[in-house]
Amino acid sequence: MVHAMTGAQALPGRRLIKSRGTGEEHWRTDFLGLRSDGQMKNAPQAFLIEMSPNETIVPHFHEVDQFQVFVAGGGGLGRNNEIAHPIAVHYADHHTGYGPINAGPQGFSYFTLRAKTDSGAVYLHQPGYREQLKPSKRRHRLAPVTLSTEPVLLNLSSAALEPLFEGQQKEPDGLGAFMLRMGPNMQTAGPDPRGTGGQYYLVANGSLECNGKSYPAWSTVFIDPAEAPLEVRAGPQGLEALILQYARQDS
Repeated sequence: MVHAMTGAQALPGRRLIKSRGTGEEHWRTDFLGLRSDGQMKNAPQAFLIEMSPNETIVPHFHEVDQFQVFVAGGGGLGRNNEIAHPIAVHYADHHTGYGPINAGPQGFSYFTLRAKTDSGAVYLHQPGYREQLKPSKRRHRLAPVTLSTEPVLLNLSSAALEPLFEGQQKEPDGLGAFMLRMGPNMQTAGPDPRGTGGQYYLVANGSLECNGKSYPAWSTVFIDPAEAPLEVRAGPQGLEALILQYARQDS
């Protein structure tokens, strides 16, 4: 099954919420799924967080693997004081602590993308967090991403699929992240999701055309691991899309 949502559809639902870790306020927009209700679900979950100026999200972990894509504003993650490039991709295994996330004076915005709906963050400053830890590979990955200028994208002569994480070809469970770059109206098949835990396509530039629909920048498309590779067509302005691939669920 393919799950998809455009920014134009999702952003009218933007709302102000309080962080469960600090009580500070920021904005949340749900793209796929809903805010965690304390139960893990076998359904994709994707949302956009837009942090307030100088806000901090304190260190924590989740029960599920997740990608985060930082897309606007500026700030830092953990020991990385400044990670915007203007886009950066972060991955953390389940039960693997990360943070803090520190927003700069212009705020900091990022997508959180999960193949499974998480039960809610476990904060490392709260008592009892150690009892909730489970075995994990404890992988962290962080990669900057540069988008093409308009004339470069319009004049691409062939599609390119660029691995983002060093050594990801050797990951036996399918974990990986890619940047797909395509010129106007080009067509290609994406990586095979079978043998993985599923894939997100996050459109960063131009538009993605599939199944008779057009998905412009900041659209999310999730591909279940039982599906065939996505048949992708770039729109008239070309396409740059992140492909975020999860480890197999049995690993």
